[in-house]
Amino acid sequence: MTELNVANRIACKNIDIDASSFHQTILLELEKLLEDVIGYEESKSFIGMVADKVGELLYNKYKVEINDEAMTLDTIAHVLVDLKRRIGGRFRVSEVSENAIVLLNTKCPFGVNVVGKRPLCSMTANVFGKIVSTEFSYAAVELKKTIANGDGHCHIVIHLEPKSDDMGGLNEYFS
Repeated sequence: MTELNVANRIACKNIDIDASSFHQTILLELEKLLEDVIGYEESKSFIGMVADKVGELLYNKYKVEINDEAMTLDTIAHVLVDLKRRIGGRFRVSEVSENAIVLLNTKCPFGVNVVGKRPLCSMTANVFGKIVSTEFSYAAVELKKTIANGDGHCHIVIHLEPKSDDMGGLNEYFS
């Protein structure tokens, strides 16, 4: 068999690999390795540091494109939904009030294999926290339910003011 025939035979096979699934697999395996080697909390912190930088970069992109001097709560809520849509999530705004933005999600941007990879939720929490706190000086992200935790959907509350001195379970962000 010639080299061209072998290449054609391989190229015509239905192998489920594309750039998006490749990058997803790398991220999921990296998270698993981090958690196995350094533990859950440290993995969550490491991913959170990466997300903080990513959140800053993404905020700046939206800020330039939207060109609003000060974005409204509604605008920020829809920026978060749009961001997740662009990377493969299915988020929607459930509620926007002066105290909180509530988002629901039925499809994780990290794919179906995210279940059990809870530190990746810190990526979402930190990106959301960074974007919201950059615009409004403060955010506390509460992950009430997550696909990664096996809940089947995500229910995320982004608090815009501290609820009390004890913010246990919430990640706080400041501009």
